[in-house]
Amino acid sequence: MSLELLKARIEAVGQIFSAEGTQQRISAAAAFAVIGEYKQRIFTDGLATDGTPIGQYSTRPFYQNPNALVGVPTSGIVPQGRSGKTQFNNGKPYKTKYLARGYAELRELTGRQSGTVDLNLSGSLERSIQVVQEGATASIRYTNEFETVKMEGNETRFSRTISEPTEDERETGIRAAQLEVQAILNEIA
Repeated sequence: MSLELLKARIEAVGQIFSAEGTQQRISAAAAFAVIGEYKQRIFTDGLATDGTPIGQYSTRPFYQNPNALVGVPTSGIVPQGRSGKTQFNNGKPYKTKYLARGYAELRELTGRQSGTVDLNLSGSLERSIQVVQEGATASIRYTNEFETVKMEGNETRFSRTISEPTEDERETGIRAAQLEVQAILNEIA
């Protein structure tokens, strides 16, 4: 290969990799490779960024109004007082259910596991995490402000960093980007 041909080839590769579309493709490949592992860690495995369990669900008793629950089945949450009665002495029905084992009991009554914190009651927090493309950069982020505040509250409550990606997740993104670069080079070979 002549020096002129080599220079032309290097210039062509440089133009391809400086194009916004190519940068978007590489960035998106990395983000989509990471998002699955990220969600698995938090919402299935219940692990913080450092690999430790997020925490334990509260067992402090409280009253729950079944009408206040959104996105979860409420058939197991029948209004009932602390004593087990469903009506007050005046005959009016209870509107809330006393949960002697706290939030852990609420999760069980809605068909969720309560053994480890997985931050997944209705699924709204998990659904708010998406790959978002801004210019040439794809990123994983919470797309709903309420859900962002919810995650921040959970990090404060459990004194754990949860939303930051782990080193393994970062490495997954880097490997995916490298594979995408290789695929692009193979296309122009």
